[in-house]
Amino acid sequence: MLFGLVGTLTLVAGTARCAVNDNTPGIRIRVDDYAHVSPGILNGAQREAARILAKAGLRAEWLDCSLKNESAADPCSEPLQPTEIVLRLISEAKNNKYQDSVFGFAVVPLVASAYVNYAVRSAQRDNAEFEIPVILGSVIAHEIGHLLLGLNSHSESGIMQKQWERHQIRQALTGNLLFTIEQGQSMQAEIRKRAQNPPH
Repeated sequence: MLFGLVGTLTLVAGTARCAVNDNTPGIRIRVDDYAHVSPGILNGAQREAARILAKAGLRAEWLDCSLKNESAADPCSEPLQPTEIVLRLISEAKNNKYQDSVFGFAVVPLVASAYVNYAVRSAQRDNAEFEIPVILGSVIAHEIGHLLLGLNSHSESGIMQKQWERHQIRQALTGNLLFTIEQGQSMQAEIRKRAQNPPH
């Protein structure tokens, strides 16, 4: 099942300022939902992640690969294209040696994993269970950021901060936990580079 989500940008201080259109660098995300997230939460999380990426000047398209299709035409069975990445949704952290063990982890440059229960706990802590999709979408955008920005891509401000406290969660809930202008420009350049020179 294919979901195309394109956001329209508004001017936000400290974030990328370019409008999203047909010429905007686009990335397709293959989603493997091992956590069995409900459709409502998953769709909301994808919308929020797409909005955050759009504010960084990126166009996101989602491909649901959770339900295996035996059809020869199944795009999930095709090799990854240069501007495709894989997102795995898993419930909890299991023993891993990768970065970002609070929200998830990224295996640069192609595979990101997001911990669904982090979003659930964060929402419950602030009595905002109805905002789980927004928090999960922010976590997803953070992990996608690692794939496009590379190793050691945490920052002191914005969505790429290594640790999120209540202040950052509240920023997420008000739509203000975003990529910086520089991060947006770097991610745009990375997608354009991948389109010309696929990663190995």
